[in-house]
Amino acid sequence: MRQVHCLLSLLSAALFLGSAEAAPACWTPVPEQSAITFSVDQAGAPLQGSFKSYSAEVCLDPKDVAKGSIRVDVETASADTEVPELDEALKDPDFFDVAHWPKASFVSESMKATGAGQYSVTGKLTIRDVTREVTVPFAWAPTADGKSAKLTAHISIQRLDYKVGTGQWADPKWVGNQVDLGFSVAFKPAAAK
Repeated sequence: MRQVHCLLSLLSAALFLGSAEAAPACWTPVPEQSAITFSVDQAGAPLQGSFKSYSAEVCLDPKDVAKGSIRVDVETASADTEVPELDEALKDPDFFDVAHWPKASFVSESMKATGAGQYSVTGKLTIRDVTREVTVPFAWAPTADGKSAKLTAHISIQRLDYKVGTGQWADPKWVGNQVDLGFSVAFKPAAAK
């Protein structure tokens, strides 16, 4: 009986270790070393800004990329253009309408490798009450000691697809329709759950 119990314990441990090894490593941002930026044409001149508050998790095993995942939640009220009146306007119903939709989010559905340290993730991007599928190419560079990693990515979206800028602001002559988003985010290993 004791041998059966020992055998079951060993099998359970092996299964646990096997499942732990199969799970991709997960990472969380280091905000002070990171930036999520945006750029848009405003009346013929470039307007740049950044989102100061967000959360994210990247789970990625380069040996089994298909099991990877990315989730990003951005607090839209944290948009910062260094022009206070403009930052306040971005919170209004014509733009992000932060009272109703305080967060924009991206949730991955699939991921693949496209080269050494290069990947592509497809998922759902939700801004306000609109969700669309987008594909984002990104670079992932972990340090040799595994204590940190850097994700860089760029994507362009059409703001009107997400109802950002309604009323008079729907006219792209005032605010361009294309918005360029940039991600340069440092990560550290997530705490063990």
